[in-house]
Amino acid sequence: MLISRRNLGIGLGAVAAGYALWPRRARWEQDVPAGRVALRYWEKWTGEEGAAMQRVVDRFNASQDRIFVVRLPVAETYSKAMVAIGGGDPPDLVGLFSWNVPYFAQSGALLPLDGLDQAAYPRAIWELLCHEGRAWVGVNTCYSLALYSNRAHLAEVGADPERPPRTLTELDAVAERLVRRDARGRLERAGFLQAVPNWWPYLWPLATGGRLFDDATHRVTCDTDACVAAYEWVSATAQRHGRLDSQGFARGFDRSNLSAADPFLSGQVSMIVQGPWMANVARSKAPDVDYVVSPMPVAESVYDPERPQGLLEADVIGIPRGCPHPEEALEFLAFTQRPDVQAQLCSDHCKPSPLVERPADFEANHPNPYVDVHERIVRSPAAAVLPRHRAWKSYSDLLVPAFERIWTGADPRTELAGVAARAQGLVDRSDAAHRAREARG
Repeated sequence: MLISRRNLGIGLGAVAAGYALWPRRARWEQDVPAGRVALRYWEKWTGEEGAAMQRVVDRFNASQDRIFVVRLPVAETYSKAMVAIGGGDPPDLVGLFSWNVPYFAQSGALLPLDGLDQAAYPRAIWELLCHEGRAWVGVNTCYSLALYSNRAHLAEVGADPERPPRTLTELDAVAERLVRRDARGRLERAGFLQAVPNWWPYLWPLATGGRLFDDATHRVTCDTDACVAAYEWVSATAQRHGRLDSQGFARGFDRSNLSAADPFLSGQVSMIVQGPWMANVARSKAPDVDYVVSPMPVAESVYDPERPQGLLEADVIGIPRGCPHPEEALEFLAFTQRPDVQAQLCSDHCKPSPLVERPADFEANHPNPYVDVHERIVRSPAAAVLPRHRAWKSYSDLLVPAFERIWTGADPRTELAGVAARAQGLVDRSDAAHRAREARG
């Protein structure tokens, strides 16, 4: 068992006493078998991902006869959970994103998981579960970002489909040959555009060895030379393709990502950075597309085949402070951290495992034909995670318009200097507020 109840460190009796005397059953409890403790589990997943999590819930419910978990799909769980916690009516469990952890931890909104076993998790995954050296959540799948390349397109321009680009120089050279334009010179097919999809404007410094934040000093570092070099590369890509033409081309896919009209699956973009879920989408929406997956290309100075680069994020599960049944919630959370349970869930999501231990046949039986690439990134010493600070979301919001301005011709160093100054102010004010709260007790 990855979690020790003894180490949870919370008073259980006082929290649960009021609920034990409440006579009425809420609508969500109607199907709970008599005699079982009912747990409300708020989870953001819907569709196939939600169904996969429901199978985990069903498996737990069938494994014992004391607890019954009810999964409730809730949009924007992070904001709604904070309201519920503040109002004294939180669920027993809540599904969050790993970038939510610092905010929830500093706000005292989660119960710490001091019994979580660090040795059970790869280094980067453990970082995602912690804040200031303490674990606050369990992992509930993870994902890494990698390069997806259309094999037929690579072969069409004489590139080796078995050896996708590994460096930025190789990527740019192949991407240039893949471009197709109509009679009026407008883009019909792009080789590679950092703006497609436009989900990760903060990703690109990884390619040049840059980092956006120094966790030890709480300094914003998006204006360092390495980060500036990354966005100069972004700007050069836009310049080669035509800044406004490529921007319009990219924006045309804003509503079609991960559908049959997805830019990659429809053949309008030959190479794209995406997560492991693309295998699920490709299988259901475009089963005839032949593609290959490889680690994200990086600068020659950064490239090391033994240390693939990649951004790592995770879906996580936590126990809100003040929840009705913390001990029972911990039992379910511990169940989700079992290697066999995570293997089931990750396979259903087409994702790599977030645990050190995996079933021996995990990769062999996995529906994602390139899960091994994502597995290597998860376990790489060079795997990177987003800044572990409660101001990160506001910081990242500053990078979105900066990326757009750089794409349309703004000077990268000037833009990033402005972002760094504003983001540092956000960080400093957040840190000062946190110190003031701690001083008040």
